[in-house]
Formats: sequence, C-alpha cells, structure tokens
Amino acid sequence: MVELNTWAGLEPAVMDIKTVSGLAQVFELTLTDSAGSVVDLEGVTFRGAVNTAPLRELMCSVEGGKVLFGWSGLPAGRHSFDLFLVTGQVEKALVRGAFVVSGRVIPPLDQESYSVNHAATLVLPDTTDGIILVDLSEVGLVDLLSRKAGAFAEEARDHVSSVRELKEFIVQKVDGFGYVVDTATTAITEAGKSAVASVESGREEAVQAVKKAGETATTAITEAGKSAVASVESGREEAVQAVKKAGETATTAITEAGKSAVASVESGREEAVQAVKKAKETATAAITEAEKSAVASVESTRRAAVGTITPLVQDVETAKDNIDQVERRINTAATNATTAATSAANSATEAQQALAAIPQVDASGNMTIPGGLTAAGTVNANGGVNIPLAVGAPTDTSAVNCLYAMGLAGAVQALVQPIYLNSSSITVAGSISKSSNGTLAGLTQRFSVGAASAGSNAYGSAVIPLIGPNGQFNYSSVCGFSLAVNATAFAKFTFGIGRGSKTNRTGLTMDSYSMIPGDNLAVNYGEIVDVTINTPYDTVRKGYEIRVREIFYVKSVGHWQVKTTTVFLPVGHNELMPNGLNRLIYMQSGPPSTAVREEKAALYMELGGGSTNTLFKIASLRGFINFEAGTGVSTLIIDARNEKTYALSADVGTGTRHLYANGFTNPTYHALEAMAVNAIESEETADFVDINIPL
Repeated sequence: MVELNTWAGLEPAVMDIKTVSGLAQVFELTLTDSAGSVVDLEGVTFRGAVNTAPLRELMCSVEGGKVLFGWSGLPAGRHSFDLFLVTGQVEKALVRGAFVVSGRVIPPLDQESYSVNHAATLVLPDTTDGIILVDLSEVGLVDLLSRKAGAFAEEARDHVSSVRELKEFIVQKVDGFGYVVDTATTAITEAGKSAVASVESGREEAVQAVKKAGETATTAITEAGKSAVASVESGREEAVQAVKKAGETATTAITEAGKSAVASVESGREEAVQAVKKAKETATAAITEAEKSAVASVESTRRAAVGTITPLVQDVETAKDNIDQVERRINTAATNATTAATSAANSATEAQQALAAIPQVDASGNMTIPGGLTAAGTVNANGGVNIPLAVGAPTDTSAVNCLYAMGLAGAVQALVQPIYLNSSSITVAGSISKSSNGTLAGLTQRFSVGAASAGSNAYGSAVIPLIGPNGQFNYSSVCGFSLAVNATAFAKFTFGIGRGSKTNRTGLTMDSYSMIPGDNLAVNYGEIVDVTINTPYDTVRKGYEIRVREIFYVKSVGHWQVKTTTVFLPVGHNELMPNGLNRLIYMQSGPPSTAVREEKAALYMELGGGSTNTLFKIASLRGFINFEAGTGVSTLIIDARNEKTYALSADVGTGTRHLYANGFTNPTYHALEAMAVNAIESEETADFVDINIPL
C-alpha cells in the first residue's frame, strides 16, 4: 500500500479532458499503487481550480474511496486546471492538465443539470520519485453513470416525500385549532367530575367515622359490664358507680363523636360545595376565554394560512409534476446505462467466442479449417490455392500488390482535374502588388507586401479568381480541391466554395470577413472558409496557433451561422509559418444535408520542412452541394500584414479539382483522414454577425 506522505516529490499526472461549452460535468478518479491496490483516502481532502480568468474552483468530494471533481459550464477554448491532494498541512499536486472545450452545435437539453464526463485511475509509483500515471477506464464511466443516476432518482424521491410532508404539516396546523377547543372542553368536564367525587368522598368518610365511634363505644360498654360483673363480689356499689360512670363516659363519647362527625360532614360538604362552585366559575371563565382566544386565533391563522397555503399548494403540485418528470428521465437514463453495460458485456462475450472459433496456425505455419480443408502457411498464387492469372503475368505476391497499388494511384489520378489562376482578372488593394512569371502567369503568382513604415504595419489584399474545366450541366461531381499557397508575412486565406453569389471585400482588418454571402445574405448552400495564420512562434507550447472560420446555412436554423475552430500546429522553430505552408486541401466524403448540420468535409494543411508530421487536419466542415458547384472553389482572397522594414511576399499556384467515383466515393478524403494528424483544439458555433472594420 502506498503511503501518501512518501511521494511529495513525484511529478503530477498530466491529463487533458475534452468537454463542451455550457455543460456542467463530473470526472471520477481512483487512486491505486502499481499493484492495483486502492489507496486509503481516510483523512485526505482534495481541492482544485480552473486557472483561466475568472478563476473557478472545482467541486471536489470523496465517495466510496473514489475522488470526484466537477466543473460548471466553461466557454469554448483551452482552460488549464490543477487538482491537489491535502494531508494535514501538506498540499501536493495530483493532476495538471487542461479542459479542451468545444462549442455546442445544438441547444442544451431541457432540465439538463450535469453529466458524467469520464473515469480514470491514477497509478502512484511505489518509490519517492517517478511520474503519476493515468489509466482510463470505460467500465468506471458506466459504473459512475449508473451510480449517479440511482442517486439522482433517490434524491428526487426524497424531494417528493419532503414536499408531501410539508403539505400534511400545513393541513395539520389548521386542523389543530379545533383540537384546542375540544381539549379545553374535556378538561372542564373532568374538573366538574372531580369536584363531585370529592364531595362524595368527604361524606363517605364522615359516615365511616360515626360508625367507627359507635363500635368503639359499644365495645367499651361491654368491657365495662364484664368488669362490673366480675367486681360484684368485691363491691356492688363500686360496680354500680363504675357502670354509671362508664355509661356516662360512653354517652359523652358517642355524643362528641356524633357532633364531630356531623361537623366534619357539614364542613366537608360546604368545602366541597364551594370547591365545586369555584371550579365551575373558573372552568366557565376558562372555557369562555379559551373559546374566544381559540376562535380568534383560528380565524386569524386560518386567513393567514389560507393566503400562504394556497400558493404553496400550487407550488407543491407544480414541483411534484416537475420532479416526476425528472424522476422519469433519471430512471430512463439509469435503464439506458444498464442496457449499455449489458450490451457491452454481451459484445465482449461474442467477440471472445468469435476469437475462439478462429482456426489457429500451428508451429509449422499451417491451419486446419473445419470441414477438412488445410491451408499451408505460404498462401499465394501457387501456395495451395490456384488463382488463374493471365499468361505471362507475374505470380509473386509483392508484384501483384504493386500492380494493385499502381492501379489505385492511377484511378485517383484519373479523378483529378487542374485549377488555374485567372491572372488577367486578379485585383490588388493596399500595400501589395502582383508580379507574373512569364508564361507561368496562369500557374503561379507572387504578391509583394510593401515594407512597413516606422510604428505602423503595411496591409494588402489580393482577389484571385480560379478557373478550370467544370464538366457539369447542372450537377457536378466535384468533391474537393487542393491549392498551393505560401507567405512570409502574417496571412489570411479566404475561399468561396460551392454555388451562390458571394461579396468580396478588401482593405479590412485581419479579424474582418473578406468574403460574405452575397445578395444581402440570400439563402444558398455554398460555404465561405477563411484560415488565419499568426506568425509569432509560441515558445512555451512550441508551435503556431491557427484560426479557421466557416460561414454556412442550414434550413433547421434558418439563418447564416459561423463555426470557429482553434488549431495548434506542434512544429519546431525552424519550420516557420506560413513560410512552411505548401498546400491547403479541402475534401468531403459525400454531399451533406441541406436540412440539418452534417460534418461531411474536412480542411487539411500540408507543410514542408523537417517536421516529422507534415499533414494536419485543421477543421471539420459541413461540405457543399454539387448543384452548380463549378470547380468547387471559385475565388481565393489573400490578406497579408507586414511588420518588417523590408518587403515580404505571398504566393499562390495552380490547384487540383477532385471528383467523386461511383456511389459518391472520394478515395482522397479517406486516405487523408487515415494519415493526417488532428490538430483541432476547440470548436464553437454561433449566429453569423458581420465584422467589417476598415484599416
């Protein structure tokens, strides 16, 4: 087991998390040692923050031995974050990375609060040096989603129960005022009964006292008689006197006892009567006051309660309906998560069974297939399977593959047509001039960007119409194009793609749109794409930042939109940009829908120089419709800015127009998708708002 206080010097894990703007999410981390044992998190807390302004803290908690950290919706872009582990007074960096936030194409769902982003395992080294490793876990994601969905359902049920209890409490409070009156009446009745019982008890005690006095007197007389009889022989007279005296004594005792008993009865009766009378008066007054107070309190509280309860009950019913809807959604999410997990498990089982069913190759390189067919390890045109070939055709495997490859390359080449520069129609504006190179005027063109004066920049724009074989009546089979472009200055390249009129503009700032949809933004299904390359080299991230903007229209939205893509090219400082730019390549896999947004196209950048990677994907685009598309790209606009005291240049050369094969197949698109490095960092879509700022 790893001791958390032994790895203070370890390098934190580095992790980029992809998300989308406007969505709150939660991420789950499991901490283990190198053997896979879970680290004890007793007494450990976590904190974290998103570092981009404004600084936002991450929501951190520990549940079931796992670390959960969440964030509210972030804007599109790259936002660095840190996650720290805190033990006692020591704080240690656990994870450092960035949220790579893409713009959302569709609006947020109703009742959306937050969702599960992912789950990962952090593997801590057993030594005091090394790097914390990240191990992504798809299963953890399913478990987290299932557990969170269950927790949400339980929380929703608790809310429903709490609302119902509140409603019952309010009703009971109103009904309780009637109970006060009933209680007071019962107490008064019991007091009257108690007073009557007290009188009866006093009377019974008096009767018992008289009875006892009589019994005592009778006993005394009897005893005295016995004593007198016994004393007759000794003295008759004394006996007579004794009897007489005993009789007098007995009579006096009986009389006094009777008086005392009568007095006691009278006294008890009077006290009882007074007590009953007083109790009755007190009870009557108490009843009257209690009734007045209760009635006033009930009436006052009833009015207040009715005024307060009525909207509360309405809110309760509304909240109940909303909670019921959320509960149904959560239950559906939990069911879907369980179904997905079951489906994944079934797929894994089927894959394992399919793998087990594959015939195995023995040590000699042979394979026995069910049914008795045996395949030798050297299967080619003559290695156990006879494939008829034309007489004289090569039978070597590599030679056959070479012919297929050459045939495919030839087929692709046959689907390519040239695009030329319409040199006679090129226009320039600002501090830029064009120069033709003799007979190559329609193939290459150079633009010289004038030197900047002290304290200012030299700006210039060139509008270059493009021509070539169209090969269409109404519909065209064009599916992409490639243009040779290059510059030694800060540059922006703008393309007019597909059908529809477009308005060209020059003499604007680099952030302005040099081309917009024409005819007052009339509806059409062409596109406008611009690529802006800023020349300063990022010495920290080691590369160049690029911005791609796409202006497009779909029926489901009903107006023009713009998608902005942020790109970072990780190249060395010797591969200057846009000096090292060779080509901008646009390809699409098929015609997109005009009703809703589809990602059917991509924009690539081909570089020269000594970088390991020279082909990058820099944008995912909608694509254009083939109707009246011509060469696919109609116009190229180059905007350049020169910050130097000597002239810089921008170049453009001939391009190629690529055509679909049967079934709207574009082999070039699929080849580029397989080879290109994806350099996209963030995407954001918004309504189109024109930017038109003159220099």
